[in-house]
Formats: sequence, structure tokens, C-alpha cells
Amino acid sequence: MKILKRLILDIDENLSQIALLENGKLKEYHPEKRDGKNILGNIYKGKIQNVLKGMQAAFVDIGIGKNAFLFFDDVLFQQENLPKSITQVLKPGQPIMVQVSKEAVGMKNPRVTANISLPGKYVVLMPNVDYIGISHRIEEEVERKRLQEIVKKLKPEGIGIIVRTAALEATEQQIREDLEELIRLYEKIQKDFQNAPLPSLIYKEEDFAIKYLRDLLSDEVDEIVVNDKEEYENIKRYLKNVGKENISVTYEEGDLLGIYGADFQVDKLLEKKVWLKSGGFVIIDQTEALTVIDVNTGKYVGKSSLEETIYKTNLEAAEEIALQLKLRDIGGIIIIDFIDMKNENFKRDLLEFFKRELQKDRTKCTVLGYTQLGLVEMTRKRVRSQVGSYLKEKCPICEGEGMVYSTEYIYRRLRNNIERVLRHVNARKIYIKGNDKVVKIASEKGIIKFYKEKFNVDLELVVDNNKKYGHFEIEFE
Repeated sequence: MKILKRLILDIDENLSQIALLENGKLKEYHPEKRDGKNILGNIYKGKIQNVLKGMQAAFVDIGIGKNAFLFFDDVLFQQENLPKSITQVLKPGQPIMVQVSKEAVGMKNPRVTANISLPGKYVVLMPNVDYIGISHRIEEEVERKRLQEIVKKLKPEGIGIIVRTAALEATEQQIREDLEELIRLYEKIQKDFQNAPLPSLIYKEEDFAIKYLRDLLSDEVDEIVVNDKEEYENIKRYLKNVGKENISVTYEEGDLLGIYGADFQVDKLLEKKVWLKSGGFVIIDQTEALTVIDVNTGKYVGKSSLEETIYKTNLEAAEEIALQLKLRDIGGIIIIDFIDMKNENFKRDLLEFFKRELQKDRTKCTVLGYTQLGLVEMTRKRVRSQVGSYLKEKCPICEGEGMVYSTEYIYRRLRNNIERVLRHVNARKIYIKGNDKVVKIASEKGIIKFYKEKFNVDLELVVDNNKKYGHFEIEFE
């Protein structure tokens, strides 16, 4: 049965969303806020602010109000007599051309590199390295050799080129035209760098639709549906330029994610528990430092041996985990606790299967294998914020902690603070100002009656919902 691949672009005044559906199932999802703050891929004429010898890094002012972080490894190119310290290369006040390689994530500054890369239709131009690379998604050896020979023939000296998946079966003429266009673009960027004030933006990454189309069209999309007229025209123009006019493009008003059944699938990306078809489930816990994933058999009891049941659950989980990492855009260190298996062949096969599933992800994934505790350790390159950061915000009650003060703890703090006042002051009346929760706890615990009978002091409860959950202040007269 043919798989129908439909690309949905759902755009409103606050959020742009793009979703790739294969027979209705969500396979790719990328949200982006329409606040003009998306800087990934942009190229700047930056100014070195500080050089940190101890960290072998520098802070660069790129004119966005927050300095970008530049590592030593991202400064130097392939050259002889490499300096040993960043202080030999960079000085405060020095202008430098940099490209944003990683958006600001959480408290971290955006990361930049001096190793510029410009993506085209078929190739990526890397002007500062002498290198040829072929997309790992082009697997056929004959095709890889053909593309390598074409690029060797076309590549100017001292320039790096990566052949993209979209170049599969592309002609030499198509690749040449794409490369020449990128070289002209880089020459313009160099000219703008010389003339631009310090600091300033000298190249802006393509707009939302084109940026993702450039990557997703290699997946042989059958249909594109968009609810924004301007982006509809941009897409039609882009498809004509890249010779993909055979792809159907439809303008359709309304909530496209809802119309095509993707909205409930996106909602599930915000949940910790992911159910598997067999009845097993996966728990995904994300922290600032790493992501921990736990696999459970759940309702699945299997039809044969226990070891076979566990193996099948782990295989199903491996496939789902690879998809969830991509959909949620989870990056950094990832630890996976598959259900323990004694059969070494099963363990080896599971790891190999998981690696194959991860190859479907365009973002670089590295599986390091099993730890001594039997956990699978891997990394996924972190480029932008996780999907959840676009669709959720920090809880105003717990402030992202996930837990709040218990009733007993709030009550104990109330009593401690009241009695501290009574020990030092001859108060006739005490006011407790707190939010609804504090006032409710104080009322239910009979705190007014208790202190009137024991200390002959009047208490008054004052609701102040400007106070944080469980927080209060004590006043007296």
C-alpha cells in the first residue's frame, strides 16, 4: 500500500507549525514562535566582548542583547601551526563573522561558530574547510560514488561540500547550478561583512516554510497544505525553482492540524507517558542535564515465553523512542532503561535495531551502548529548544519544580512564624496574609481558636492572591 505523505503548515499570528503526516501518523513536527527571535542559521558580524582563557572560549556581541558563546574548536579551521590558546587568535573588540549553530536553551546563551555553512537545494557549502561529505541517508554505494565524483569535479580548492539527501539522482548540471548559487551568496556575505557596522546581521536564514521544506522535501512529499496566503505563494515559487512542481500545493483556511487529525498527536508530545500498541508504555522524564526514558511491559502479557515478551516490548519501545526523540526534539544526554533481558543475542539485536531507527532522524544521534548497569546511553545533538518549550510554560504555582509545599509543611511554618512573633513581641493582634491555600489551611486547622485560647491573641486571615502558593507574611499590632 502506498504511503501518503502530507505536509501541513498551520500558521497563525503567534505560532507557525509544520507537521509531516504519513498516512495520517505524525512523523515530523516543528513549531516556531512568530516573534522574530528565531536566529538559528543567521550570520552576524560580531564583536568579541570577552576572551576566557580558562574555558578556551569567548563571548561575542551579535547585537541581540545577549552575548553568544564561541568555543575554541569553533574558531579554528583546518590549517597548519594551530595555536594552543584562544587568546592567540581572538582579542576583545575584534570583529568576527559567526553563524548561530545553537539557539539559547534555558539559561544558556546561543552558541555560534566561525565555520560557516550555507545549505542549498542539493549541497551544503562550507567555505572554510576542505571537505567532501555525502548524506548518510543516501545508502546505495553506487549512488554515493557517483555523487562524490561529481562533487570532486565541481568543488573549488579549499572549500567544503556536503551532498544532501535531496541530491539523490540529481544531475551534474543541477548540482553545479546549486553550488554556483551558494558561492555567489557567500561572496555577497563577505562583501556585506566588510561594509556592515559592528555588530549587525549580515545574512538571515530562510523564512519558516522554506527552511523546513528544504529538508523535508527529500522525503518525497505528495501534498502540501497551508493556511497562509503569503506562505502559499512562497511555497509555489520555491517548488518551481527546485523543479518540484509535481507536488500538489493547496491553500485551505482553518485549523489544519485539527482538520487533518494531527492536533491530538501533538498534544501527546507534552505527556510523560507514551502508550505502545502492545499495551506496554514508555515514560519520558526530561531535566536540564539529561533525559531519562523507562520502558515497561504494562498490560502486555505476550503469547510465548517471558523473555520473548520482553524482547518484543523492547523492540516496539525502541521504535517509538526514536520517533519521540525526533518529534519532541530532545537533545543532549539520553539514558534509556529497556526491560532487562538475559539473552545476549536479544540485547545485541535490540541495540542494532535501535540504531537503525535513529538513522531516520536528520539530527545526529550517537549510541554509546550499554552501561555497566545495563542502561543504553546515547546523545542527540541539541540545536534548538525542545518542542515542549514552545507549547508549555513554567507553572506559576510550583515554578517548574513539579511539586508544591505540603499542607502539613505550610501549617508548621505558619505556627513557627506566629510563635516567633509571640516570643519577641507583646502582640495583641496578628494578621496572616497569604493566598487562598494558606488561608484555607489556617481555617481548617483551627489556628484562630488555638492561639486565642492558648495565648489570648487575635488572629485575622487576609487573602492576598499576589502571594505565591504556600507563601505568606505575618504582620502584628
